[in-house]
Amino acid sequence: MKQEERVNISEASRILAVSEQALRQWTDEGKIKAFITPGGHRRYSRAELKRFINQNRKMLGIKDLVADLEHVVPVLHDTATSYLRSTSWDGRLNAESQKQLASLGRHLLDLIIKSVSEVSREEETSRAVREVGASLGWILARQRLSLTQSVQTFIQHRDPIIRVTTEILKKREGFDRRIVEAIPMVNNAMDEALVSLVTAYQQQQNMLRRKKAGKPV
Repeated sequence: MKQEERVNISEASRILAVSEQALRQWTDEGKIKAFITPGGHRRYSRAELKRFINQNRKMLGIKDLVADLEHVVPVLHDTATSYLRSTSWDGRLNAESQKQLASLGRHLLDLIIKSVSEVSREEETSRAVREVGASLGWILARQRLSLTQSVQTFIQHRDPIIRVTTEILKKREGFDRRIVEAIPMVNNAMDEALVSLVTAYQQQQNMLRRKKAGKPV
C-alpha cells in the first residue's frame, strides 16, 4: 500500500497560505488532522490539506485577505512618510495635518477591509469611503498642495493595499471566486475615495478663491 505523503507544518501553512500559528490553532481545535511524529512534530497529509481547502475556501480566503490588509498598515505609513520626505512640498504638511492624514488613512483601510468582509453593508461602507476621501481632499487643499500633489499622495497609500490584495491570489493553490471578486471591490472603493478627494479639493479651492475675492462663500 502506497504511504500517504505528508508535509511539515511550514510547508502545510504555505499550501494553505496561512501562518503556522493559525494552523496550529486549527489543529488543536480539531478542524484539521495532523500526524504527530515520535519526536513531537506535526505532519499533514496532502489529501487532508486538499480536503480542508475544499471545505473552507471562503473562510481561508477572506480571513487571509483581511489579515494581510491589516499587516499593510506599517507599510502604508513607511511608504507615505518616505514619499513625502522626498517631495518638495513635505514642509507644507504640519504635524497636525500629518496626524489627521494618518488617522484617515487607517480609517480608509478599515473600510476597505469592511467592503471585502461585509458585502451586505456595501452602501453604508461606500458612503463612509466617500466621506474619508472628501476629508482628505479638504485637508490637502488647506495645506496648499496642488491637486496633482494631492492625488500623488493618495496613490502612495492606495498602491500597497491593491498590491497585497493581488499577491494573496498568487500564493494560493486553491481559492474561492469570492476572493477573485475582492480585487475589483478594493479598486472600486479606492476609486470612490479618490473621486471624492478631487471633488472636495476643488470645492475647497473655489471657497478660498471666493473668500480672497471678497465674495460670499
